[in-house]
Amino acid sequence: MLTIRLSRQGRTKKPFFRVVLTEHTKPVKAGFKEVLGWYNPLTHTLEVNTDTIVSWIAQGAKPSERVAKLLYTHTKNDLFKKFIVVRERTRKSKSEEVAA
Repeated sequence: MLTIRLSRQGRTKKPFFRVVLTEHTKPVKAGFKEVLGWYNPLTHTLEVNTDTIVSWIAQGAKPSERVAKLLYTHTKNDLFKKFIVVRERTRKSKSEEVAA
């Protein structure tokens, strides 16, 4: 299955990520088919080709949850929202722990 995920590049303490299309069994840093864009977490800059990503999703590729969150905040397209998993908090807040 094809996956759209982040591949870490950059140096120590200077992370930089590529948004890549790859087979889900391949290693993270190698074996990707296509570079679809990049993400800089230090400046929160995302630059991607959304038309290509949408076409790959239509062909059956699945974005990782982190990529789906980044794309949804960047484009506000509901197509990416369906790949985001909403999780319930299992840990109690500090005020609940003190009361218990």
